[in-house]
Amino acid sequence: MMEVTAAIIHDGNKILICQRAADDECAMLWEFPGGKREKCETLEKCIMREIREELELDIKVLGVFTTSIYHLRGNQIHFTIYNAEVIGGILKLNVHNAAEWVSVEEIGEYEFMPADIEFVEKLLKEWK
Repeated sequence: MMEVTAAIIHDGNKILICQRAADDECAMLWEFPGGKREKCETLEKCIMREIREELELDIKVLGVFTTSIYHLRGNQIHFTIYNAEVIGGILKLNVHNAAEWVSVEEIGEYEFMPADIEFVEKLLKEWK
């Protein structure tokens, strides 16, 4: 089973979301940034590395928001979604088309990747 991490990065009452590049699978859809765990890497190290590689930000992991198993083309993907905050770096888009800081109330206005929809719904339910 593939293991994937993503981060809900908080800055006050805003959350960072990223839009996938035009040439990516699920092009132009929004997501919580993250990626695949490498061999011999902890999940926390994975999310910190992925955010550094994709956005040039250093984050502090604040804990697990949720976990989920997603089925894609006959494969199982185990997602671990972390709450996090920025502790360093300057946002630079290395793989995404765009990034936005949005409130939880605004998040429903964006079209998310299918795998991220349940995380958006959980955010909307728990943050009211």
